[in-house]
Amino acid sequence: MRVRRKSNWYIYLIALVVSFVVLGLFVQSIWGSIFPEDGEGAGKYSISRSDYRPSADINITSLIMLSDMKAATPMYYMLMNYQPRNEIIVFVPLRENMRVNYGGNTGSLYEMYDNYGAKAVAEGIEDLLGIKCEHYIKFDRLSFIDFIDMGGAVYVNIPSDVVEKKTVPVLKKEIIEVDGEEQEVTRQVPETTETVIFEEGTIYMSGEKLYDYLTYDFKRGTDYTLAVQGSAAMNMINRNFRGMSSTQMQGLAEAIIKTTETDIVFDDYTAIQAVFNYTLENSINPCEYYIPYGETDGGYFVLSDGARSTLLDRMGIKISEKRTQG
Repeated sequence: MRVRRKSNWYIYLIALVVSFVVLGLFVQSIWGSIFPEDGEGAGKYSISRSDYRPSADINITSLIMLSDMKAATPMYYMLMNYQPRNEIIVFVPLRENMRVNYGGNTGSLYEMYDNYGAKAVAEGIEDLLGIKCEHYIKFDRLSFIDFIDMGGAVYVNIPSDVVEKKTVPVLKKEIIEVDGEEQEVTRQVPETTETVIFEEGTIYMSGEKLYDYLTYDFKRGTDYTLAVQGSAAMNMINRNFRGMSSTQMQGLAEAIIKTTETDIVFDDYTAIQAVFNYTLENSINPCEYYIPYGETDGGYFVLSDGARSTLLDRMGIKISEKRTQG
């Protein structure tokens, strides 16, 4: 028996519209390197969209986390790397049991947050990769839903139906023969039903449906879940990036600062406009994602040296910079 529900699929990952705002906000912290105080065209307000060119050494990485409740430890972790000169955004979904070091202590991303907080997670990633993680943002369910809905919901691509099977006991009547006579009896037998939870196709998703999708247990392994997250973030930006207005961006930035756990401070919105206007005007599909590989050791996921090297190359960090960036 197959039951099809009306499409409830609104969620291929994380970080999504959030990513745009976060990236711009990071630029504020390195404003001086983007808009120097000396020289021709210096100053925040004297550089127009056509004049703006990001320098090659601007490479911004942030950490995005998602939990169910405000005070809860995050379930999901993702790096977001922005290379404005190359017009590239790279999302890196991370396993919650990835092993990192912080303050002489070794543990998973989940354990680091649970014991020491968001800053410890960011610094543990910095130590592992040899990069600078400029900022962090932790969404809970409500702040995530509100944030997505502020942006007007999103379109995401669902590659195939997600079907949930459920076996339940049911009573069925049967005719049997007893001593040469037919009798009707009722027996309990198992029956399996299939329900389409998320339907294949390009779906317009609300914040609540997107959250449900990102946190759904697909029962297909960690790599599949990470691919769902990375694809969601990538498709969101590539499909919706150009539709964002400066007013929307400012509202989303304020929402992040007011409703999430973050170290971002809103100083000057013109920094967001400068760097994003450049990307909007010069790129078509700026976003991609990468899932790092490794092996499990003692319950921890250990990032391989090859995956680390590939990841840093994807993030546009040269070999000589890998232990000195930031």
